Amino acid sequence: MGTGRRRIFAALVLPPDVEAHLDQAIDGLRTAHAELRWVPSQRWHLTLEFLGECGPHEVDRQLRRWERRAARGWPLELKLKGAGAFPHTWMARVLWTGIDGDLVGWRKVAAYDQQAHVTVARARERTELTAVVDELSSYAGPSWTATELALVESHLRSRGERGPRYEPLETFELGG
Repeated sequence: MGTGRRRIFAALVLPPDVEAHLDQAIDGLRTAHAELRWVPSQRWHLTLEFLGECGPHEVDRQLRRWERRAARGWPLELKLKGAGAFPHTWMARVLWTGIDGDLVGWRKVAAYDQQAHVTVARARERTELTAVVDELSSYAGPSWTATELALVESHLRSRGERGPRYEPLETFELGG
């Protein structure tokens, strides 16, 4: 990345009890499917839009944009539910759980083509994920009310670190 550029995305952050419930639900899957790279629960989130590398002026513009977008939305009653894989279950790289609840509200806040999901694991190469998707497909987590969205910076890993580190730049109240 060039000087002053930041890798950012907008997201809904999961509450600790929702994280803990999903974490417990996939515990056995981590052992049974050790070939997958499981995303740590502290990095779970619902991406509203991935914005990529942005210079300082674009970061400022996105902060204003997401503040307006949050104000146009409302608190969302959601729960994690089901499972799937990208791009296809039979040759995929990403395992996810989806959401249920106020999908109208989700679509009002999220980017037009953003599918609501939490990435729970990744494969190094395209892999047959049908069995693990089937195992996770009956998952239904506790309901919660999402009251804010965050604009988050993703710091790519340094030597010795596993995965990116996320740093919220700003949070905005939904309907605020």
